Amino acid sequence: MPMSPPAWLKELADSAALLMIPADVIAPIGCHYCYVDRVWEITLFASSTQIVGGGQDGEVRRSRFTLDVPGLMKLFADVKNVLWQAHEIGEDDELGPHIAVEGQYGDQDVCLRILAFPPKRFASGRRAIVYVPSWEETW
Repeated sequence: MPMSPPAWLKELADSAALLMIPADVIAPIGCHYCYVDRVWEITLFASSTQIVGGGQDGEVRRSRFTLDVPGLMKLFADVKNVLWQAHEIGEDDELGPHIAVEGQYGDQDVCLRILAFPPKRFASGRRAIVYVPSWEETW
């Protein structure tokens, strides 16, 4: 049974997600976290939307958003590093384009990543039903 995230981690993830400013109706935000070598690695991403019905039936669209980078950095007590990865580094690079902030959140060492696109292994988090019309959250 998976453990629930610590309260501080949920607080940080929620605060960071609010800095993802949607260009349209953003799909659900995914969060993956793990604790490795005394550092919490937290990854956030906007899921994609699958179109159901109409001329684009089956098409998957990524959520479009901008990120308040200065606001993101202000969430940390101490920022040690800010990195931008512009492209996938290889075929097995599941993170792809993303920004990473490494630093101190409370008394925790954290590497927070916000991905430009959802990892390929995750199904769409939302379906757009064209004929109704309606949104259906799938996770």
